[in-house]
Amino acid sequence: MAARASLSVSLNGLRAFEAVVRLGSVGAAARELGLTLSAVSHQLQTLGAGFPAPLLERHGRHVRPSAAGQALARQLAVPFASIDRAVAEARAARSVLTISAHDSLAAHWLLPRIGQFAAQCPDVDVRLAATARLVDLDREMVDCALRLGPGGWPGVTAQRLLAQTIAPAIRADRLVHGAWPRIVQQGKADEWEDWPGLGGPAQMSVPNRDLTISAVLAGSGMGLVDLLVTADQIGTGAIVPVGAVRATGWHYHLVLPNGRRPGPAVRLFRDWLLAEVEATRLRLEAVNAGL
Repeated sequence: MAARASLSVSLNGLRAFEAVVRLGSVGAAARELGLTLSAVSHQLQTLGAGFPAPLLERHGRHVRPSAAGQALARQLAVPFASIDRAVAEARAARSVLTISAHDSLAAHWLLPRIGQFAAQCPDVDVRLAATARLVDLDREMVDCALRLGPGGWPGVTAQRLLAQTIAPAIRADRLVHGAWPRIVQQGKADEWEDWPGLGGPAQMSVPNRDLTISAVLAGSGMGLVDLLVTADQIGTGAIVPVGAVRATGWHYHLVLPNGRRPGPAVRLFRDWLLAEVEATRLRLEAVNAGL
């Protein structure tokens, strides 16, 4: 296959030549390109050496394209204009922020708030992936993640946000109607050992913390809820903590990939997130003080 003809000439020279013809002078081209007159003249000389016929003709102090130069300039105008548009569009393109979040945190805490972030940062499009799975941020092209766990994950930087705390809670209108069933998370029945006198005697078993919250909100019984995740429902009085608060030993973290410098959208989200977490922490302190 024959080599591309454009590879044998300078792209900068072609850009300078197109600008000179379009603008009518070397000086105007130099100003547009941000170059000196001598630099543009040198590029034109180097470019002209690669063609059998002159591309520019001098008329006194002015230069004009030859017939060959006019034909080349016409052909160059369209692709250079397309490049200019492509660069402008890329610079003006909206940022996309992909966030992975623990499923219950995403559903009950992040989603009700993310609209505030979108309003503050209208040029950022948010993509939210809710999962309890430990995602690979690089392989799955995730910008940041909200994880629950002990920290120390390899290949990422984890900034601790808030300790996970749990407490028994019940829907507010169920408080005066006697003993409601305990909602027990499968594999974690021993969590109730710190609250021996609450709930029961019947039990309801659910597979995860998210369904525990849903069951409490549905009025099905008393469950151990994550206070950060349910901060809004507690704040509005929809559900009421009825026992002492306990820390699980795990923390929520903001996780970033080690090998990728945070972009502007990630930094904006981090600042917004830290402010929201702090507001929630202060609200929970007030709740805890009343238990």
